Amino acid sequence: MNSPTPVSQKSFAQRVLPKLLVSLVLGGLFAWVASRGGVPLLPSREAFAQVKWWAVPGYILALAVTHFVRATRWRFLIAPVKHVPLKEVVAINWIGFFAIFVMPLRLGELARPALSKIREGIPISAGVGTVAVERILDGLITSACVAWAIFALPRLPTTDPIARNVPYYGMLALTVFACAFVALGLFLWQRNFAVKLTEITVGLVAPKLARTLAEKIDQVALGVRSIADIKLASGFLFESLLYWALNAAGMWLLAWGCGIPMSPGHAVAVMGVLAIGILLPAGPGLFGTFQLGILVGLKLYFPEQLVSAAGGVYIFLLYGIQLTGICLAGIIPLYAMQVRFSDLVRAPGPKTIPPPPA
Repeated sequence: MNSPTPVSQKSFAQRVLPKLLVSLVLGGLFAWVASRGGVPLLPSREAFAQVKWWAVPGYILALAVTHFVRATRWRFLIAPVKHVPLKEVVAINWIGFFAIFVMPLRLGELARPALSKIREGIPISAGVGTVAVERILDGLITSACVAWAIFALPRLPTTDPIARNVPYYGMLALTVFACAFVALGLFLWQRNFAVKLTEITVGLVAPKLARTLAEKIDQVALGVRSIADIKLASGFLFESLLYWALNAAGMWLLAWGCGIPMSPGHAVAVMGVLAIGILLPAGPGLFGTFQLGILVGLKLYFPEQLVSAAGGVYIFLLYGIQLTGICLAGIIPLYAMQVRFSDLVRAPGPKTIPPPPA
């Protein structure tokens, strides 16, 4: 009776362990690049002594509000598929954010679709559609922040090759996400055509597979349908802008507490550079790419001596507080729901879906 369990665990390990090994190598490489850039991964005790007393609790509060808004905006995306209570929306998303943060190579992106199916019976494909909309809009906003900063904020000369190429990376990211957003709109507009085309073309070879693929495409379209509803789209856009504004405000607050004379505009720019940086394949906890992204952003606007001293403390605190907050916010509801972590990276079958809680 217990024989399926080892098979399931082995299957999970086979999927995750190779990606984990690759991600650990990449994370270590990015962390090494960051340390070679003049910022220690663990600053000295003397450097921490310069931090204002209110910096850490102030940023913790800002992060809590930011993390809450980041989760609640998902209700606009899932509304065309099913009404999900706000408490459940927050729990599902906090677990999803935790999975994205700790799983290698962004494997955790599957967590929310899987968990929304386990808890609410929402098709995996529809959940993937909502994630696609969220990722594309977030990419548009953050790359637009970098593009704005390129023209609006004066930069310091730097010898860092990555920092020198930030304008190119920023404009490239903006172009990619803008094209992705247009493609998403075209897909939604031609939803019926895409379904019928799949049934006809694939059906010539495998009729059963064609019906399955057509159904999945139709379900993905359900997940992106919110962008065609003015009320839902405007609500999601407003809360997304609020989320990123709160994110930048928290980073600005912590920077001042660490002794970095950062303006709100600088905070927006550094946040955008970080968002582009963590798109790269990374290790668990985004370790390496996170530190490198903040370091590159700081080098654009502040002297090397300030970046290596106060900047090192800033990066350490920013990462440490986010790591602790995201993990606690995800682990607690995950434990309360009694969901196995392995279930978050695979699509559960119909028999594994328990009824949602009363």
